Amino acid sequence: MTPHRPWFKLLFIGIALLVTAEAARASCVDSVRLTIRSVQCHGLRNGAILIDTVYGGEKPFYYSTDGLTFSTRPLFEDLWSGNYTVYVRDASGCVIQKSAFVPEPEDLMVKIFASDTTVERGVEVKLRAEVTPDNIALRAVNWRPPYLFDLPNSLEQSIRLSESTTIAIEVQDFHNCVAHDHIDINVDQTNVYFPNAIKTNSNSDAYFTAFSGEGVARVLNLQIYNRAGGLVFERQNFPPNDPLKGWNGRSKGKYVQSGVYPYIAVIEYLDGRKKAFQGSVTVIN
Repeated sequence: MTPHRPWFKLLFIGIALLVTAEAARASCVDSVRLTIRSVQCHGLRNGAILIDTVYGGEKPFYYSTDGLTFSTRPLFEDLWSGNYTVYVRDASGCVIQKSAFVPEPEDLMVKIFASDTTVERGVEVKLRAEVTPDNIALRAVNWRPPYLFDLPNSLEQSIRLSESTTIAIEVQDFHNCVAHDHIDINVDQTNVYFPNAIKTNSNSDAYFTAFSGEGVARVLNLQIYNRAGGLVFERQNFPPNDPLKGWNGRSKGKYVQSGVYPYIAVIEYLDGRKKAFQGSVTVIN
């Protein structure tokens, strides 16, 4: 027959177990303090979580973000923005967990708007760049091609183009986040037209001058010669498309003889470029 244990032995064992359980609970990690580094720019993977202080528990401490793989390094880097669970385990095997959120800034974006995307050579094009988030402070604004812009740091521009061009912009904020945009501006090559004949008694075709689209600023010089090479007409610095500023078939107050008369004209475009034209006009009396 098995002898009964004295009651005081059983009481001692119970007290010992209770003390051991209380000691185990006392040795567990009480809490942790985290330092969280935001993702630098929207969409990047460079956030971080640092477990900088552990309260309670027994060293050494072990850290994890999946609850399975632990290490003694309290820093988790190269994190996407999002929710994480941080696990801290002490030397006794006690584990505590804490939720953490790694934030990220709003997406930096820029958009170019143009007054027109198809213009004639030399016609002014107004550009405006809109940046979001609104009122964000910018470190730099760069337009390309840079030679077109006198004030490249401005979000509003006025330019004149002589050929079709891709306009681009890059903006950078004080976190070194960057946004880009571009727009294609098509330039119609301005046609300049000179009549090949005038009829001196006509109500509609009695004048010879330059006709053009909006891309021409002025006619710098127009000269008409006779077949012997003599100058019969010259006018400088006048607008195109105005017949009354052109030649009416007269020289020294009288109509010239019917025939072919060579001409030379120099046109100045709105972008400052100059171009010479030559040909001949037939005078019909």
